[in-house]
Order: sequence, then structure tokens, then C-alpha cells
Amino acid sequence: MRTTVTLVLALISFAAATPQATRIPFPEDLLKDGQRRSVREVVEDFTVHRQMGGLRLLGSEAVLGHLVMHPEFTASLAQAAGVLKYTVRREGPTEIWADDHKGLTGRIELLQATQGQLVYYAQGTYKNGFIRIPGRVALVARYVEGREGDAFYVENTVSAYVRVDAPLLDPLARLFRPIVERIMNKRVAWFFGKANELMTKLTQDPEAVLQKLPPDTWQKEVAELRILLKAAQAETGHRRQAEAL
Repeated sequence: MRTTVTLVLALISFAAATPQATRIPFPEDLLKDGQRRSVREVVEDFTVHRQMGGLRLLGSEAVLGHLVMHPEFTASLAQAAGVLKYTVRREGPTEIWADDHKGLTGRIELLQATQGQLVYYAQGTYKNGFIRIPGRVALVARYVEGREGDAFYVENTVSAYVRVDAPLLDPLARLFRPIVERIMNKRVAWFFGKANELMTKLTQDPEAVLQKLPPDTWQKEVAELRILLKAAQAETGHRRQAEAL
């Protein structure tokens, strides 16, 4: 799923999500590894946990997956499309450093990627004026592809464990949770609106976006994206023909 690396840039925002009846469990195998102690601390001793469903993005699962697995490319696409400006720098095979230029900065690691599910861990800081809140997030994003009319969409459900790493702030986060949730809900809506705007532009007129990228950049990623977009368009065309018979 931002999510797609853009999905992860708003990790702390998911603390505002409305809980659902069935909680998505955090993968146990990721908590048993001794090197994952910091992840286990977040999941087992979180400040807040929220789960949010119904996060729909226009486009196919294959296209969204391509964007998620190529975060630096996705950042360039979002900026070229005039949708969102953020900075991404790769720091390892599964790690990036990201800055959304709206107060969130930090390191994000993709812990696990399986069919229909992505698991992330992030450690960073939220800044707003003189406010500085360090924290960690363990996040599970489940997604499923669907169709509505002629269009593909990807339905996302996100479960996030958020731990504030400041002893004085943690009690405040709990005390003023309703206020924090209202603020964060606005951020979630804004973020997914931006993610959906990018997916919509790529689905409806991909060349208008791709041609805005700097020349001779991201050639491999662009070629792969074009193949995935054409495959989705072909599938839609086949469906229309079948329904017309």
C-alpha cells in the first residue's frame, strides 16, 4: 500500500483511525527475532493503537505495488505530477529516510512484504513550531484489489501501533487523545487524498505524468510502470467486451 512509501510518511497519523471489530494481528515471527526488540517494544507497550479500513485508492494492485517497492521513484512521480512534495533517500535494501516537509521526518523500514500485506517499522520525529515529538510506529497494511464498473481500485486496511518516546508526553497523549485524534484524522484524510490523486492521474492519463519526469531518469522504473498500466487497461478492455456480448 504510502501505500505505498507515501503511505508510510503519515504513519503517526494512523493513530487517529477508528478501531474496527477485527484487529489485524502483528506478525509474531517479526517479534521473536532478538534484533527486533525495538519493534516488540512498540507493539507490546504502545501509547495508542488504531485500525482504519476503507482506505480506497484508484488503480490496480500491481501498479500500487510497483510504487510501494520503488519509493524514490514514487517521490519523483508525485512531485512531477504536482501532487505532493516529499524527500526520500535510500539507506539500505529495505530502509529509507523520508521527509514529508510538513513536520514528519524519520527512518522507515519494510520488515515484510507478502501477498496482500506489508509490514513497516518507522522511527522519527514530528515537529510543529516549538513542539518536537519523537516516536516509533509498527504498522501492518492489508490490501485487496477490487473493481467498480470499469475501474480497478485497491482497498486498504491499516493497523498502527504508535509509541511516543518522551516520558512526559506519553501521559499527555493519553489524556488528550480525543483532541489528538481529531487533528490526526484530518491529516489521514489529507494524505490519502494526495495518494489517490496520484493514482488517479496515473490511471487516467499516465503519459501526462511520466513526461514531466526529468529526461533520462528512472528509465527502468518507467518502463515497468508502463507495462503494468497497459496490462490494467487491457484487462478493463477485455471486461467491457465480455459484458457487451
